[in-house]
Amino acid sequence: MMRMLGVMLLVLSGLVWGLGKAGSLGQRVVLLTELLGLMQFLRTGIGCYARPLGELLAAFDSRLCREALALPGFAGHPAGALLQAGEKLFSVEGDRENLRAFTEGLGVSGTQGQLEHLELYMALTEERLKEAKEECSQKRKLYVALGLFAGLTVCIVIL
Repeated sequence: MMRMLGVMLLVLSGLVWGLGKAGSLGQRVVLLTELLGLMQFLRTGIGCYARPLGELLAAFDSRLCREALALPGFAGHPAGALLQAGEKLFSVEGDRENLRAFTEGLGVSGTQGQLEHLELYMALTEERLKEAKEECSQKRKLYVALGLFAGLTVCIVIL
């Protein structure tokens, strides 16, 4: 009875690990989608409303913006706060580098320069999002299966 419970717990722990890894792939897709939405919102906000960057970030509802708003330096340097939040949320280095380059150019040029900057980084982020979606669809089932089989393998080795 106890042996069977131990086997079930080991298999379940492997499965949970696999589900966690699969979930992190999906989380990357969600964060990149939100970043792309933020860029589109900023393009509209900068082009049409000419509001300050801090106000625009505060008006957009995303996990990235909420994290940035919660940082103490947001009022003085909203682009820096956005970068800090992104450094914490994005786990893939390429995504962080993309965000770094994007935030470095925010608010440093005129309206036309900002719109061009946003267009460039929207295209780059769309490419990263496409890559993340492909990776997610390819690896999601793989991680779940690997976790399940790892739990089963540990059970077999122990028994």
